[in-house]
Order: sequence, then structure tokens, then C-alpha cells
Amino acid sequence: MIHKRKHLLMGFITTLTIAGLIAVLTGCGAGLPKELKSEARALPDAIKAGKSQVDQHKDKYKTLTKSSEFKIVERFALKENWIQKFQLAHDELERAKELYDKDLKPLVNENKPELAPQVKQQITRIKKVIQDADGLSRYPVSRFSKIKKTIYNVAALNSRAKNNSEHINRITNEIKTGPVVKAIADFPDLSDKINSRFAPLSKIERQSRDHLSVVKTVYDQHTAGSSKADYAAFTDSSDAILQGLEQAKILETKITREMAQPYSSYTKILKDMKEEYFVTVKRESWNENSDYYDPRFATFQRQVSPEAYEALTADNLDTIAAITAGFTGSKLSNKIGGLWKELSINPTEQWPGRGHNAASFWVEDAKETYFHKYMLEQDGETKETDWEKVNAALYDANFEYLGMAILAKPYGVFEQDRLTQAAPPGMAYVGNAKYGEWKKDNTGNQFWSWYGKYALFSMLFNMRPSYYSYNSWNGWNNNYRNTRPYFGKTQKGFRKYGTSGTLVKQSPGFQSTNFAKSGGFRSQTASVRGAGASLRGGGPKNKGK
Repeated sequence: MIHKRKHLLMGFITTLTIAGLIAVLTGCGAGLPKELKSEARALPDAIKAGKSQVDQHKDKYKTLTKSSEFKIVERFALKENWIQKFQLAHDELERAKELYDKDLKPLVNENKPELAPQVKQQITRIKKVIQDADGLSRYPVSRFSKIKKTIYNVAALNSRAKNNSEHINRITNEIKTGPVVKAIADFPDLSDKINSRFAPLSKIERQSRDHLSVVKTVYDQHTAGSSKADYAAFTDSSDAILQGLEQAKILETKITREMAQPYSSYTKILKDMKEEYFVTVKRESWNENSDYYDPRFATFQRQVSPEAYEALTADNLDTIAAITAGFTGSKLSNKIGGLWKELSINPTEQWPGRGHNAASFWVEDAKETYFHKYMLEQDGETKETDWEKVNAALYDANFEYLGMAILAKPYGVFEQDRLTQAAPPGMAYVGNAKYGEWKKDNTGNQFWSWYGKYALFSMLFNMRPSYYSYNSWNGWNNNYRNTRPYFGKTQKGFRKYGTSGTLVKQSPGFQSTNFAKSGGFRSQTASVRGAGASLRGGGPKNKGK
């Protein structure tokens, strides 16, 4: 009952949250946000300023072309048509103006709050065009400086390019002859995946050789005094090798780490879970006999049961108790029956005095906290975690998986291919010769027999070992692996694994969990998450004199 109600509440709360966000974004329904409109209307001036900036860069470039130092790069300027960059920049700014007039301005004029995302998108689009135009207008001078620097530093740049290329080659060879060769030998079935991870580094190494060939050719022409030396190509290839080395270093770390992944395995089993509920009760007190209203407040935080939490956060609950003044003194009355006793609140605790003789109590705030406890297995060694706080979404998503592996990465598998769909513990390891072997029982049926330390998977649910049959594993492997949770079935068709599964319910180990002791197996209640979300800032409608 509580579990079903929770989802209705969360849907309502989610709707309210989205509505609130839209209200903030749209300026409470008064049209587009003021800041967004200002940002949009500033774009025509930005485009105009951009055109002026392009002309300034063009003038600077024309002045540069008349200098003596420009002569050494003039042939590259003509070959690459640098002067055309300014026209292309103006074309981009014209396109920005057209986008503004046709796509953005009409949206701004409509001034509807629901158009805010489209307006923002168009603003971003136009700003990108303006930015591209600026880059085009800066290119000629920047390109001139770069090639000139190359000409004056050919020898040093040639040496740098050779060293960088050799470094790339060294990284590639060490990875190829080391972890890659070893991984392929140990895991031949992973050859394609291993090679695909190595391929980007191999590509960089091939490209660096090609670029180094260009650098060497131009350098030889330079030392021979040839007028055909292509310093522009030298510049680009030298820079490409430098960038390739930076990428190679990143890939070196990444591939080395990835090649180690198949050599380890781990499983994360949901061993226990619990929910805790808290309410904050607020009291306002006053002097009923005074013409001057001078209220005082006090708060009391209490942990309560799920049932009490649901009752105390009910939508129709206003005040939960009151102190009223009378001829014979003040009297406490409560509206929640036995729940008041569970709250264990002394109604006059922190009483302000000052003649106060009346008060109201209400639930001011409410919150839920959720916890998991896991059994972690890594390479056959196990440990149990302490309670780990989890968010409501994660708790709810895993509620049906008590006693199941919610994460598993077998030996011979990359992290990217680990299993995230809940399955019986150890099921992901079955069929892998690292962990055991198939045997036949007296009736000829196959079952999985674990090696040594991995036998723990056969002892999780019963005092006596239990084993996975070939049929159950084959069904999981073909129909559930990496696609959906697998709970198995008993001969009578009931779930075998998971929170509502027969094995967990009958297991002595799981009967001693907090989940079992708190009645989890009886009620199958996930939580009352979100029941108190609407209380924030609440209180009785009428308080005081």
C-alpha cells in the first residue's frame, strides 16, 4: 500500500518541481526572462562590432604585407589565399545577422515563456557564428607569425619533431610488445577488443611517421638553400607531431590500465538495506490573555516508524496537537492518538515562560534516508561493507535485488563490458574455467562446481552447498545476460532469487538482516519516499491570538 502510494506522490512532486523550474526560467509566467531578452537584443550590436573588428584585422594585415619581413612568407599567403579569410569572416557575420532576423527575432517578439529554450538555443548558435568569424579574421596575421617563427627556428623545430616522433614510436612499441601482446596471449577471445583499443595509438604512430617525412624533406631543402622549401607544411607537420605525442601519452596510460582489466574480477552483492524516517515537529506558543502577540517557537526532531511517518505526513493533517488555556490551567490535546506517544515530546520542553499558556504543534519538515550494505568479492576474497547511504532512486531501483549481484566483472572481461543487470551471485562467473568446471550428478545433469575460494558462491543461501545447473545458467546466458534482471524460477513457478525469492526468504543468513528484522519480507514495502516533500515551510493555518 505504502509502496504504491509512494510512486503517486513522487509523480506529483516531480510535476511540481518541473513546474517550479519553468516558473523560475520564465520569470513567473510574465514572458521571456528579462536577462534572456537583453542577451538576444544585444546580438545585432555584437554583429556590427564584429564587422568592425574584421576590418581592423584586415587593415593590420594589409599594413603587414607591405613590410619587408612579409616577403619571406608571401608565397604561402598567396597559395593559401589568406586575404580571402576576411571576406569569409564578413560572410559569416552576414549569416549571423540573417539567423537573428529570421530565427531569433521573431521568437523574442512573441515573448512567450515556453519559447525560452528555443531562444537560448538560437543565441548560442549565433554567438558561435560570430566567434567563428573572429577566428577567420585573426587567421592571416596568426598564420604569418607562425610560419615566420618556423623559418627562423627550422633547426630546433626539426630536432624537436624527430625527438617527439621517436617518443611516440617508443610508447607505441612498448605498449604493443608489452601489455597488448600479453593480453592477446592470455585472452585470445578478446583479440578484436584488444586491437581496437590499441588502434588509436597505432594510428598516431603511423601519422607521426608521415609528418616526420614532411619535416625531413623541408629541412633538407632548407639546408640546401632551396627556394621550394615548404615552411607552411613544415609548420603543420611539426605541430601535428607535437599534438600526437600529447595524445600518445594519454593513450599510453589508458591502454595500460585497460590491458590490466581482464586479469581481475569482482562482484557486488546487495546484502542488506534499511530505511530511516525523520520528522521535525514545530511548536508555536503564545499568551492567550495578552493583547500583544509575542510568539515563541521550538522544534523537535524525531526518528519514527514508516507507518508513523506516513500518518504524520498525510496531506489532510494540519496541527497534530495543541495546548489550550482554561480557568484551571492549560490543557494538552492531540489529534494523532498513539502517535503522540511515539514522538516522545515533552510539550512544555523549552517553554519560554513570559506568561505563555497556549501552543500549536505541527509537522514542519520530514525526510527519509536510505542505506545499503554490500558483500564485495574481488578475486575470491570477500568483505562486508558498513552501511552506505544511498539516494532514494538507487534504493528503489534495487529494492527487488536483495541477495543478488547488482554488479559483476568476471575474469577475462573489460570494465566496459561488466554486468550491471542483477543476477544470482556468481552466475556471471559460471562457464569460465578460471572459477570452476562443469560436472555431472548421479542423474547425468550438469552442475557448476566451484574451485577453492570461489565456493563461497555456493554457500550464500544455505548451510549446505548449492550449485547452478547448466540449464539455469544457459537460460540466463542466452536470454538475460546484459539485458535484464534474472530471478530464476522454482518448480512451482515462484521467483527463486531476489527480495521476494524463496532462497533469500529461507536463508538463515538473510533472516538475520536488518531488512528481515524490520519486517521487510512480510510487508514487501519499499518506502514512503517523498511523502513529506510538500511540508517544507508548512504549519497550521491559524495560530496565535
